[in-house]
Amino acid sequence: MSLHPTSTHWFETYVPRDQTVYALEALAGTGEVELDKDLIGAPLLDTHELRDRVCAFECLVNRYGDLLPVCEPSHLLVTEAPETTAAEALVCLRGWLAQQLRNRRRRQTLLRRQHNLALLQECLGVMGDAAEALVAFGQPSQFLYKRILACPLDPTAVAPDDTSGLSEVYIGPAHEFHVIAGLPENRAAVDYAAALDQCESVAIPDWLTGDWARRQGRIDEEMAELTGEIAALELDAAANRDDANLANALNDMAVLRWYLDHTITLTADRRHCHVTGWTSAADPAVLQQALRHAHVDGVILFRPGPPGRPVPVRGRLPWWARPFRVFVEMLGTPGSTELDPAPLLAVIVPLLFGFMFPDVGHGLLLALGGLLFSHRHPRLLFLVPCGLTAAVFGAVFGETFGLQDPVPALWIRPLDHPLLMLLAPLAFGAAVILLGLVLSGIEARWRGEFRQWIWVDGAVLAVYLSTLIGLLWPPALAVTAGAVIWYLAGLVVTCEGGPGGCLLRGSGRLVFSTFELSLNTLSFLRVGAFALAHAALSHTLLHLVGLIEHPLLQAVALLLGHAVIILVEGLVVFVQTTRLILFEFFIRFLRAEGRLFRPVAGPAPDRPPHGGN
Repeated sequence: MSLHPTSTHWFETYVPRDQTVYALEALAGTGEVELDKDLIGAPLLDTHELRDRVCAFECLVNRYGDLLPVCEPSHLLVTEAPETTAAEALVCLRGWLAQQLRNRRRRQTLLRRQHNLALLQECLGVMGDAAEALVAFGQPSQFLYKRILACPLDPTAVAPDDTSGLSEVYIGPAHEFHVIAGLPENRAAVDYAAALDQCESVAIPDWLTGDWARRQGRIDEEMAELTGEIAALELDAAANRDDANLANALNDMAVLRWYLDHTITLTADRRHCHVTGWTSAADPAVLQQALRHAHVDGVILFRPGPPGRPVPVRGRLPWWARPFRVFVEMLGTPGSTELDPAPLLAVIVPLLFGFMFPDVGHGLLLALGGLLFSHRHPRLLFLVPCGLTAAVFGAVFGETFGLQDPVPALWIRPLDHPLLMLLAPLAFGAAVILLGLVLSGIEARWRGEFRQWIWVDGAVLAVYLSTLIGLLWPPALAVTAGAVIWYLAGLVVTCEGGPGGCLLRGSGRLVFSTFELSLNTLSFLRVGAFALAHAALSHTLLHLVGLIEHPLLQAVALLLGHAVIILVEGLVVFVQTTRLILFEFFIRFLRAEGRLFRPVAGPAPDRPPHGGN
């Protein structure tokens, strides 16, 4: 495990213009590359033409996404120039969609005919012998308005009747059929009433009127024929969704769209593209192998990064330290000459949290909650070690939901020794502050500033440490006096101006640093204070619940009280832990001047809004 973030390297390569798409996809596939804007050259000349074709393709995908299949991710390389590939993919999609739309329109027509025959079959069944009169309804007439309406079975609906003509009503299993014959001028009123009641018009096919005696057999034959044709169309549509050419077109266009999102430039000869960026690979051979595997003719070179640009860093944390990355991200990203304190926080944060929230029951519930909710909110995973540590401190102090009987105290009970509870965290806080000062020295060495640190900040470290020891063993204060002399000498040695001014400014800084370190150390008194508050709050809850006589109300009050303690006090303890980490620990060494390395993701195929029907 290393506390030093992994620095990245600036890489450059020149690849043939017609192989740029392959090169970008191959480099992105390594997961080790962050592409950067090129510093020289001019934009690709074919960008506008290519972008127009990609946009036209995407418009069709967005409009007819319900027809398109859902393709699995594929990293097939395009095999022609980007413009040619885009044009061929667009032609393929248009041809495929035209065939699918013809298929869909034909299927919808057949479904309407099938539905009409089903309604007619139901109507004939309920009319019985009276159905013989319907043979005339299939013949056109200039003097009569004839219509058969199938309405939903609704007793509150107004019948679409024709008061000036003939109207008969037949009740079927699923519909109410109105056989209407009237004057043509009443057509609008009947149609309006039918629309209000959501009635459907039932047509009598011409082929049925010619052989009315065999009407039931003819309808069954036609229904069977329609069912077969619809099934054939559905099989044809399903087969078309597995079209390999369409899948290749979707994948190729996904590659090209991804390609357009990155700035690539041409060299002066207009034959090669200059590809640059950052990589976390330790050796150029890693990227070179990716290009070779994609049959791209290019050479990867590591060079000094552009001046003035921060070098992105890539943190490689062990699994147990990743949940505590959230505290570092509150301040920023450590730079290449800074430490990533997340592994240290895996120890410091649970100890602070657990000491302030010492209870076996509450701690185990917090750990369980963090484990359950971490699947939806991964950052809550830090509650698991914090809750388990709280349970351990609960055993040390003999606290289990405020009760002292279930688990005997392994050390002391907080309310019995309040002064010791306040002073004990000071030692831990002093150790945390000392650790931050030592880490600042390590970073100074990485930056090449260790000489100045050892003369000035190193002397402040010695003053602080010797003063702490002197509180317990007074002879150590002599070391404190020597450390002050060391600090003043360091001001003179590292001074870039007049010694008098340096000594005056440095002395003021020493007084300020001493005062600040003292306040930071005393700030850890809050750790013991919150431990006492937690114990007092739990015991108060038990006392108040004991005043309730009804057992059921006691149980409800106890559950609600502990829930409030866990939620409210858990949030407060988290805030206080965060404050101590940020302002008493991070302030010593962490400047967060870095930028996180963000590897570019490879292209993904088009995924329409809905799967194919």
